[in-house]
Amino acid sequence: MVETRKGTVTSPYTAERQEKMVALVRENRERKEREKQVKLKAIPDEQATKMRELEEEMEKKKKVAEEEAAVEEEKERMRIESREGSSGTKRDTDAETEKKISEWVANLSLGEGEEAESNVTEDERAALVSELAAMTDPMEWREREEE
Repeated sequence: MVETRKGTVTSPYTAERQEKMVALVRENRERKEREKQVKLKAIPDEQATKMRELEEEMEKKKKVAEEEAAVEEEKERMRIESREGSSGTKRDTDAETEKKISEWVANLSLGEGEEAESNVTEDERAALVSELAAMTDPMEWREREEE
């Protein structure tokens, strides 16, 4: 609408056409708002889909890595067996080897404690036991026991 010098208002559109234009503009805004809401609702679904895809990809990579590790382990085992076979005599059977390994593991785990115990005399050990019995705080007791 345009206001003239005389104070009259002129409009290039008729009142009916002006109402149609206002209605079209309103509908356009509403349509854009609906589209925006639809997009906002789709975002969580897209994120969930992407997370599933990433998890599946991670599982595939994990399986491939496990397969590669198994192949490498098999190659190593074959290499060791071929080395043992090339000497002409096999010194240890599988059972004996497993027994030795278990003994070594047991000795390693006991070795640390035995080393610490060998440095403590009987008198010091008795004093420590009586001191631990007198303690009431479990944290303090544990710290002192570890020392």
